[in-house]
Amino acid sequence: MNERLPSDVEFRLLALAVEEQSGREIARRYRHEVGHSISYGTLYTTFRRLKDAGWVKVREDSDVDGRVRFFQTSGAGLRALAAARSHHAALASFQLGTVR
Repeated sequence: MNERLPSDVEFRLLALAVEEQSGREIARRYRHEVGHSISYGTLYTTFRRLKDAGWVKVREDSDVDGRVRFFQTSGAGLRALAAARSHHAALASFQLGTVR
C-alpha cells in the first residue's frame, strides 16, 4: 500500500476522476471547481504520476479531434483520498488557540 498522501493537485484530480472522464473534461471541471486553470502539461504529468502510484486507471481512445485519455480513480486512489481527507480533518481540528 502507498503510504504517502496525495499533494493538493493530486488530491483534486483524484476527487474529480472518481467517475471516468476525459482529461479535457477534468480540466474543465478543475477550472470550475478550483477557480483557476490547470495546464494540460501539469494535468497529464500528474495523472502519469498517479497511474505509476496505482491511484488511477487510464484508458486511451480516439475521437474526431484525435487521441483521448480517460482517467478514473482506482481503489487504491480512493483509499489515498480517504487518508488525505482524514489527515486534513485532523489538522483542521488541531487546537492552535492554546498558544499564548
